Amino acid sequence: MFDRMPSDRAFDQMALVLRAMADPVRARILYALTIEPLCVCEISRLLEMSMPAVSHHLRILTMSGLLTVRKEGKVACYYLHDERLTGTLRALVKDLADFDAEHEDD
Repeated sequence: MFDRMPSDRAFDQMALVLRAMADPVRARILYALTIEPLCVCEISRLLEMSMPAVSHHLRILTMSGLLTVRKEGKVACYYLHDERLTGTLRALVKDLADFDAEHEDD
């Protein structure tokens, strides 16, 4: 079994990513970016938050390796770093919403 375990580095990276995703605001940002790339002002309007607050969350997500930022003219657009994340994030949200609905009365 021990020879099939991922490296310590893989678990360290996983913990970093999960910590970044654990905040509800950052989870909403990630989900929005599964739909399309967005700039800070668009995310700010979507979440009804100030641009400095959104920028703070985007910095954490970018530092964790989840996001890529590209300058498009004067605007910085945020993208999911890896397109494989789109399906994973959407499935996670759907599964958790289904789980929540099943256990509403508990």
